[in-house]
Amino acid sequence: MASAEMVEKLALCTQPHLKPYYIQWLNNSGKVKVTRLVRVNFAIGSYHDSIDCDVVPMQACSMLLGRPCQFDIDSLHHGKTNQYSFMHNNKKLVLHPMSPEAILKDELARATKVKNQEHAKSENQIVANELEKHKKNTKSTHNNKNEIKLKASCFIATKSDLDEIDASTTVCYALICKQTLFSLEEIPSSLPHAVTNLLLEYADIFPKEVPPGLPTIHGIEHKIDLIPGASLPNSAPYRTNPEETT
Repeated sequence: MASAEMVEKLALCTQPHLKPYYIQWLNNSGKVKVTRLVRVNFAIGSYHDSIDCDVVPMQACSMLLGRPCQFDIDSLHHGKTNQYSFMHNNKKLVLHPMSPEAILKDELARATKVKNQEHAKSENQIVANELEKHKKNTKSTHNNKNEIKLKASCFIATKSDLDEIDASTTVCYALICKQTLFSLEEIPSSLPHAVTNLLLEYADIFPKEVPPGLPTIHGIEHKIDLIPGASLPNSAPYRTNPEETT
């Protein structure tokens, strides 16, 4: 049997299986139908041969030399030494098993290879994300080159911010807060149409009548009266022991 992943990566030519059948013991994906054959050339030490393998989605190994292969080469399995001996091209060949040290070395190399592939894939994904982010930022900067870049969390544009705008080729509108308040029903005709349309679009959030000044003083004022020159208190507001505090 040959791994479907190995056949795909090596681009091996397959042919329809003469007698398709089902298998279920090689993985946990349920019953799988074997419908393809592939001829694989392989070498084990000085032993070189080719064999027709069933293509199956297995993860145990890339190629599995089972009973059909052992039958074809008339091999003999030595159970005590776990060796296979057979005749090939009029020569007796003996296949020795891998030592525990060789198996461990092979598994470590395989794990390192998989880890490097995953790391490279992760780095490629990060680079792709950074390129996409840079592309979006470049596009956003190109489209918004005439916008004001406000400093920190301030949402108020200063005169110097307005001076940074290149208004020679584009039209720029700004909302300016003045001392004089007016009602939406009495919008001055001197306002630009864009500002007038904006105010009319959101007219439901403005009061119908504009108060003449600051709100009146109520019975409860949410403020703290500070005494000039007094030092601020620096003590715990609640006295608790460490256990209760924790």
